[in-house]
Amino acid sequence: MIAQDPATIRSRLRRSIARPDLAAGAFLFLVYAVTLARGVTFWDAGEFLAAVHSLGIPHPPGTPVFVLAARAWATVVAPLVGFTVAVNAFSAVCTATAFAIVANLFWRWTGDALIAFCAAVLGGLTSTIWLNATETEVYAVTLCLAVVIVWVGDRAGETRDERWVLLGGYLTGVAWALHLTALLGLPGALWLAWPALRAARLRTWIGAIILMVIGMTPVLYLIVRAQHDPAINQADPATWRALWDAVERHQYDVAPLWPRRAPLWLQIANVFEYADWQFALGLAPDPPPTIARTSATIVYALLGAYGALRHRAIDRRSFRAWLFLFLFTSLGVVLYLNLHAGASFGYGVLPKNAVHEARDRDYFFVVAFVCWAAWAGLGAVTFARRVIRDRALAASLASALVVLPVALNWRAIRFERHDEQLRAAHQARAMLSSVPPNGVFIAVGDNDTYPLWYMQQVEHVRPDVIVVVAPLLPAQWARAELLRRHGLLDSADATHWYGLPQVLRDVRAHAAAQGRDVVVSPDAAKFPLPK
Repeated sequence: MIAQDPATIRSRLRRSIARPDLAAGAFLFLVYAVTLARGVTFWDAGEFLAAVHSLGIPHPPGTPVFVLAARAWATVVAPLVGFTVAVNAFSAVCTATAFAIVANLFWRWTGDALIAFCAAVLGGLTSTIWLNATETEVYAVTLCLAVVIVWVGDRAGETRDERWVLLGGYLTGVAWALHLTALLGLPGALWLAWPALRAARLRTWIGAIILMVIGMTPVLYLIVRAQHDPAINQADPATWRALWDAVERHQYDVAPLWPRRAPLWLQIANVFEYADWQFALGLAPDPPPTIARTSATIVYALLGAYGALRHRAIDRRSFRAWLFLFLFTSLGVVLYLNLHAGASFGYGVLPKNAVHEARDRDYFFVVAFVCWAAWAGLGAVTFARRVIRDRALAASLASALVVLPVALNWRAIRFERHDEQLRAAHQARAMLSSVPPNGVFIAVGDNDTYPLWYMQQVEHVRPDVIVVVAPLLPAQWARAELLRRHGLLDSADATHWYGLPQVLRDVRAHAAAQGRDVVVSPDAAKFPLPK
């Protein structure tokens, strides 16, 4: 081994420390680790934890890549920190990696390490992304893959090396098998890769298509695993028809592009509501705008607008791609999803009987928030340098603006990730404890179902309780599962839909015949069940 002089070692160390991508990823991972949920949280996290633990199948589209990747990660990490913390930390690692890649992109595009660091860190501190990074959630992984696809597209366009086109084809297939939101990076990637795509040979296109199909093959996990009827087996994709129904989410009411489920102007305004939560949610965790929180939002919006202009001046190629990505993942997603008004939006404007989403869907717009926040980070640096001549002081001001959301969002993140997990675990245990031995619990929604599944599958609390999820009963596979596993319906009920009141009466009758007591979720007061 050749000895190196101390000056050379120090120089290499400075260069490694100065890498904005590594620095941004490390900083964000530290923030996520400190605020990481140590237990189950509400909404989909409990179901995903139960599915990963049992190698099961979560709700459509089944997210097979997520389940397999998280299980592989947990196999290595769980012996060190426990299963739940390990899988929650998988989201933190994926999100920190995503923003390390964002920093790398802006480093190459601008040649400025501070801009790259600030663009990435500010994106990673937006509240929706931060929350996703601290619990078991598929959207943390889809964000990472979406950013990787953009990075590959950028490399293809810069180098015009057709091997990057082949890799992009494969990753597109993997993204489809993971979750459709992972494909949100594709428009920006195609824009960046256009010079390579335009010059690609026919055999490259054929190879990319073949690799894309190969990338889709993890979806076959669903049909293979369903043959074994795992504990979490949503949609039961045990046949090719059932597999297609699961992947296409046929059990859900997927909206067409028209008619609009809410006025288009209101759907767009709903995104502005979500945007107002991103940088200072801790100042006012409740949905309506406030002077303090909305003022902070306006500051970062102005920084984002200024940063976009500066990005255009620095590098028009990447600016156009980033602008296209921003428009596609904001306005384009609004048009495509055609959502009802959010759970906290439209009151006083829409009719009193208007349908609202079951929860706020801010997580569908995370890529748009990444674009906006990256521009705001760029704007913070260039603005600080414009008003302060001393470069070190300018860097300090820009860095302060970028890390300020740590404080501004802290209260909201801590409540969601610490108080919420305590409530989720306590509520799940209390509900299971309320059921006599070998009894039946009738659940009415995600938050009285998924934490119970988690308790039963991961912590092995009251596995004797049969959880019947009333909103799933219209799906034939769910009724067939009750018949197959527990004999709580007869074959006629499993095959034909007689309406929820009749099916629930039959469940009660079969439970009584088996000597099982039936307990109805206390949440039924909010979502009344038919008698």
